[in-house]
Amino acid sequence: MVWVEAAMIIGFYYTYTATRAVADGSVPDALAVGWDLVRIQADLHLNAERGLNHWLQGIPVLAVASCYYYATLHFIVTPAVLVWLYRKRPGHYLRARWTIMCATVISLVGFILLPTAPPRLLPGAGFVDTMASFHDWGWWGGGSSAAPRRLAGLANQFAAMPSLHCAWALWCGWCVARFARHRWVRTLAVIYPGTTAFVVMATANHYVLDVVAGWVVLGLGALLTAAVTRVAHRRGRRDGRADPVDQRAGPQRAGPQRAGPQRAGQQAQPAAIVGTAAAHPPASTNIHRTRPGPTRCM
Repeated sequence: MVWVEAAMIIGFYYTYTATRAVADGSVPDALAVGWDLVRIQADLHLNAERGLNHWLQGIPVLAVASCYYYATLHFIVTPAVLVWLYRKRPGHYLRARWTIMCATVISLVGFILLPTAPPRLLPGAGFVDTMASFHDWGWWGGGSSAAPRRLAGLANQFAAMPSLHCAWALWCGWCVARFARHRWVRTLAVIYPGTTAFVVMATANHYVLDVVAGWVVLGLGALLTAAVTRVAHRRGRRDGRADPVDQRAGPQRAGPQRAGPQRAGQQAQPAAIVGTAAAHPPASTNIHRTRPGPTRCM
């Protein structure tokens, strides 16, 4: 329903606004969390972002393409997949919508509870802000990542953990790969989450653990949606068994029937016909029995 989607958008906007206000008031904490992630990934040998970032910076054409990818597809592909599911796969739309909604809500809670500075904002960490380096090639500002110029205040600069880009990209890839008909479309859907993960790390907007956390958040959203759907189905079946029509039909199923269970009205009809036939035999039979009477009297 349209009002549900409208309410979701409004709710997400104001929740995201709240995360920005919280993050702006805890910049030191956000930087500390960013440094913690760098150290943890170094210990786990997962610190691939700096190498990808420097490699991408050395190929300007690919860097500009990655900037456009980061600034556009996140806001185009996701709504397009939602509309496509609604129109072409309506039977799967509600579950898919609630899955991405739950994942987004979990991510917004994470932004509030754990503000995290992205790699590009860590001073002295050796990362290059790719979006800022090539901001003259696009509409994004020099210090606000994907936010348009003069709208930098709308973006939460410390919403790195988890990566909502990666969560939404995996959701899009899963839905399209599962329900699309053409093989080439399904192939693009499979490639899309991995490409998004590369872009967000190579542009120094997210850590490896941000990407993993985004995928985990989507999995939690899917599990939560499945659990709620299962409970709703059980309640629906329980309500169906309590239906008065089913209760009336129950006693009629006890008798032997070859044609399968039928309702009470449908079973009573053959019995009534048989009784009527026995009480009132055909007229031809009565005539046959009364004809010999007069002959005997003669």
